[in-house]
Amino acid sequence: MKTILLSLLMLILLTPTVARAAFYQWTDADGVVHFTDNRSHIPKQYREKAHRVDVSDTAPAVVTPGNEVVTRPAPPTTVEPGGHGESWWRERYKSLRTELKALQDERAGKEQQLVELRRKRTIFQRARDRAAINTMEAQVSTLDARISEMLNRIAALELAAAQAGVPVEWRQ
Repeated sequence: MKTILLSLLMLILLTPTVARAAFYQWTDADGVVHFTDNRSHIPKQYREKAHRVDVSDTAPAVVTPGNEVVTRPAPPTTVEPGGHGESWWRERYKSLRTELKALQDERAGKEQQLVELRRKRTIFQRARDRAAINTMEAQVSTLDARISEMLNRIAALELAAAQAGVPVEWRQ
């Protein structure tokens, strides 16, 4: 009897189950496609345009706001990767990396100014120097957040390019 129960338990545990997950997809103002599994993570300005994407072992389907399921046909093989040509992908990567470099350079300059302000604060002990330090720290923190956002946008573009089958040389 124990053998039968153990065999049934093993059979139940080893039986594959259908995997299902719901994700939300939206495209931001820059044309970057984002995915999340939590609707509250979608920025407010994009929540109205977000679509629920049900993912399972079968063909992917989009659930529209009216709960109508629309299955997506397989994309034709003659279409350019991601629906864009080589110049679009190269320009997109170039613009994001250029903006990231500018933010990093600006942050380095602000960090140098912050070091100078701290040096002055140590020497003179003035209250206005402390206020300047607080302001500069806030600016550096803001730049850190923008750099993090830019890195996320580059990672999202990289993911979209990988999913679209964009050649590696177009991503440089």
